[in-house]
Amino acid sequence: MYILGITDNHDTGVTLFKNNELVYAISEERLNREKLTRKFPIKSINKTLNDNEITLKDIDKVIIASNYTPLFLFRMLNKIHAKYKFSSPFLLRTSFFFFLQVLLRKTKFYKFDKILSKKYYQNKFNKKKIELIDHHLSHAYSAYSNTDFNEALVITVDGMGDGLSITVSIARNNILKKIYEESGNSAVGRFFTVITDILGFVPTQDEGKVVGLAAYGNPDLLLKKMEKYLFYNGKNFNKFPYMSFLKKSKIKKDLCNYSKEDIAAAAQKNLEVQLIKFIKKWIKKTGIENICLAGGVFANVKLNQKIHELKECKNIFIFPHMGDGGLCVGSINAYLKMSQKKLKSIYLGPKYSNKNIEEILKNRGIKYKKINSKKKIAKLLASKKIIGLFHSNMEFGPRSLGNRSIICHPGIKNIQKILNTKLKRTQFMPFTPTVLSKYAKKCYIGIEGAEYTAKYMNITFNTTKWMKKNCSGVVHVDGTSRPQLLEQKDNPFYYDIIDEFEKLTGIPCLLNTSFNIHGEPIVCSPQDAINSFRKANLDFLILNDYLIKKL
Repeated sequence: MYILGITDNHDTGVTLFKNNELVYAISEERLNREKLTRKFPIKSINKTLNDNEITLKDIDKVIIASNYTPLFLFRMLNKIHAKYKFSSPFLLRTSFFFFLQVLLRKTKFYKFDKILSKKYYQNKFNKKKIELIDHHLSHAYSAYSNTDFNEALVITVDGMGDGLSITVSIARNNILKKIYEESGNSAVGRFFTVITDILGFVPTQDEGKVVGLAAYGNPDLLLKKMEKYLFYNGKNFNKFPYMSFLKKSKIKKDLCNYSKEDIAAAAQKNLEVQLIKFIKKWIKKTGIENICLAGGVFANVKLNQKIHELKECKNIFIFPHMGDGGLCVGSINAYLKMSQKKLKSIYLGPKYSNKNIEEILKNRGIKYKKINSKKKIAKLLASKKIIGLFHSNMEFGPRSLGNRSIICHPGIKNIQKILNTKLKRTQFMPFTPTVLSKYAKKCYIGIEGAEYTAKYMNITFNTTKWMKKNCSGVVHVDGTSRPQLLEQKDNPFYYDIIDEFEKLTGIPCLLNTSFNIHGEPIVCSPQDAINSFRKANLDFLILNDYLIKKL
């Protein structure tokens, strides 16, 4: 039995389940090369079907990860929908879009719009095959079904989805019971996006830059001001006005005399303080110590660290594709009410054969040689060469985890400046390492209970003195680092490279950053990899079993 899951929202994409097993997943941005695209994922659907050698006739069910989009006209008129939906969180039309979601959620029109939504998708697929699953329910199941926790407290937080910003659920024996929700006009999901925009970054895309910048500022200088814009009173979060662009102007004027660093620091600390109060309340109320998280707010890796460090939190898991791009997986988890089990693999995307790669290299007149030795690759890294690594199946989610990565020695002097310049990225942003899991305690403090989620680069930890001394290129100015903890079974090729590198250098990790130029999606195809390799002027490129020198 084949089930196709579709995200048709922010960061559209597709997943495929075969006999209730997750076998394939891809985000539309990787194919249309438009970062966080809102366009209907037709390329992803076709790629999924082709790579798995099936057709739409073979699909038994199509699960859509949303009940409705209130501006139904936008759905019917695809070009308008793609252009305007979430085009800017602060424009009048988008504020109206948010308002309608909340309003419809509270009225009988909610069910009517769901019927219209289903009708829309029936024009694309066999009407008997369509099922719509609630946005936050999809988030919740993505976080819970992919763990081995029998019991968990499941919390979802984002800007808005199906009229809500927050849900809290108790999960037992693969059944979720929602015990709390907050409307989409809650400030918690939109506060950080407003700050992102005020600081001159791209809202709904560059929130991670605010997290990185925060380490350079003093949060205490304007923490009290930030509490006016986001606070939890013990019962619920404050509301954000529907006319977000008006609120933004007021906040911007209020903060105009402070540095960007201090604004970022105060915003980050306030988000942590308020959400920690909220989460502690629900842990205490339910007595459940296993915490599962999903929704775009939990892309904030420093916030995740603070939650993990709570004495009340025994285990934590954040779904690897925690934002809307992961809804296609969670919607099928929810539809099947799947028994919980850990992910077998996150390498769920396209792969390309050596034959295909060799043809591309020959057609483009690029010199190459075959390289089968992990030791030779490790020697290049030990000699401080910067390598683009393209191998096997592409990762699903926002992190590069060794198959579409740029890798190098983590102790190269000024490596942050070197790489940020090559990749045209903001200079203050930190880089991340892949660490062999057996050496995790040599590098990090307090990882217990977060090892599983750290496999996917979704949480920071404080680093050891050894790590600060030997791997300065992957330690942020605040002494934290966001690792990918790697086991041999998860990615043997990549693991063996790092293992050989450790034998040569005594360092059990590599700097690992996403293989893309700033503003572009992570590379998907060999052609993408070659193009980014050239733009970034890297030393070497590995395409499966082929090695290419600087072009």
